[in-house]
Amino acid sequence: MDVCATARTDRETKVTLVFEHVDQDLRTYLDKAPPPGLPVETIKDLMRQFLRGLDFLHANCIVHRDLKPENILVTSGGTVKLADFGLARIYSYQMALTPVVVTLWYRAPEVLLQSTYATPVDMWSVGCIFAEMFRRKPLFCGNSEADQLGKIFDLIGLPPEDDWPRDVSLPRGAFSPRGPRPVQSVVPEMEESGAQLLLEMLTFNPHKRISAFRALQHSYLHKAEGNPE
Repeated sequence: MDVCATARTDRETKVTLVFEHVDQDLRTYLDKAPPPGLPVETIKDLMRQFLRGLDFLHANCIVHRDLKPENILVTSGGTVKLADFGLARIYSYQMALTPVVVTLWYRAPEVLLQSTYATPVDMWSVGCIFAEMFRRKPLFCGNSEADQLGKIFDLIGLPPEDDWPRDVSLPRGAFSPRGPRPVQSVVPEMEESGAQLLLEMLTFNPHKRISAFRALQHSYLHKAEGNPE
């Protein structure tokens, strides 16, 4: 980004922000991929770039809060760029953050429950996007906060009582008991180590959810498809 001063007076300076033109977002990139979709090695490369950018933000206490395919740009050369920081905030443990953030389908459980949240909300969104790179369609398509939670629990199972946040009005008992399903039931093309990484991103308890830094070290992102770890 370039910042150009276009007019200046004693009282104010008007500036113009000039951004690099990137002609497609991840949604378009996925839609343009010929069947059966993106090669696994391309997905791994995109994920590594995505996580490096997010790790930089989180290391500087910035929560993006609206990660979705439309806010991830992909250049013609395959370079990933994070975009749309309209909801991004500098985070501190003492700071109260609004509960209405993140597009519903990519919203973490703690946000859906209107509990406290921090940088792990972004990692939940990353998990949803990771699965979508394989599926070429969203992973959880709820039509309300409660319906979205129900669809999440259909995959990861109803979390234990100890993981349920104490500061929320919606009780765990509002949802029927259910166990987890195999990741391959919704992302059949994903190998086991990729499924393990996805589940670490889609961990209900944000304190147990993998960070961008740790995800970057995961063996899945550093081995060729089909090779042993």
